[in-house]
Amino acid sequence: MMDSGMLHFANGSVPLKPDSMSRALELASGPWEVNVVQVLSSWWSSSDTMEMKTSGSTGSPCLIQHSKSAIEASAIRTLQYFQLSPGARIALAMPAEFVGGMMMVIRAAVGALELEVVEPKLMPSFSKNIMDFVALTPAQARAMCASKKHGQQMGQWKTLLLGGAPVLSDWLGGLSKELKVYESFGMTETISHFAVRQVAPILEDAFQCLPGIEVSSESNGALSVQLPNQSMVQTNDAVEIVNSRTFRWLGRLDDVINSGGVKVHPSAIAALLSSNIAEPFVVYGRPHEGLGEEVVLRIHAQEEPHDADRRRVELNHVFSTSLPRNHAPRSIEWKPMEKTRSGKWKSPR
Repeated sequence: MMDSGMLHFANGSVPLKPDSMSRALELASGPWEVNVVQVLSSWWSSSDTMEMKTSGSTGSPCLIQHSKSAIEASAIRTLQYFQLSPGARIALAMPAEFVGGMMMVIRAAVGALELEVVEPKLMPSFSKNIMDFVALTPAQARAMCASKKHGQQMGQWKTLLLGGAPVLSDWLGGLSKELKVYESFGMTETISHFAVRQVAPILEDAFQCLPGIEVSSESNGALSVQLPNQSMVQTNDAVEIVNSRTFRWLGRLDDVINSGGVKVHPSAIAALLSSNIAEPFVVYGRPHEGLGEEVVLRIHAQEEPHDADRRRVELNHVFSTSLPRNHAPRSIEWKPMEKTRSGKWKSPR
């Protein structure tokens, strides 16, 4: 095994070693690179634990402490699952201050990998075309896929891991058939992902747990995760359990809409509508006098477009042909939406 990997910034490269961090900090040209140095410095510190920040998508962001032994075990599971051996080339274009980006950095240190760090923007720019493993958000991957230049670059990657938001499948057909794309499932409490499903070139409908992880569901359908150290993490995710290592995700329990006694999962509706709406959008529940709640589709816009009536007719046709009657949005609105700090679109409350 190699002694260490390499850390590649825009202004230069250093070995992935503790005594290289001062030089790495000198090379850092943006806060995203400084954050990577901070993660590595914390990883190599004398403390037995590290703090990880939640994204705030389901509440206020907070800090969670994990032991470094558990973090290392999580990194090794991913390295082994994706067969990333020393010297493999990986790339990070997500903020290292959150668990998804932080774990990419730690995997590089644990596995002696070649890590390229680029600015975490919608259309990241990588200096090298050939990559063994790249982590992106679905929004980043979708934007790159729509660009001829970036799409060709993606065709030279081996594996793409998507995380941070559910993956909608409407754009996946534009990817190279040589690129294996996976959707990750996890949270800060489970130290990044504990399950994945392939979404291209094969589209799987269920998540497979990484080795050592088992899942079950509570009486309300909530997912429970048993980690290798036998600790249990109770989630607020509604799932269908296939077996102890396989599950289908239905949505968040706190997002479930009870419309006339029918439980509607907004995420499932959003997946069906993704190929019909180009703008960011959310499906949410709004109080209704007769139904308790009604299903509403909100499309991100500062004001209603001039062709709103035509689009309502088109979308209502999609609803009537693709969705059960009680699941179809009763209202379509064009209004501004907000994002969380980690870049996820918030549902109106």
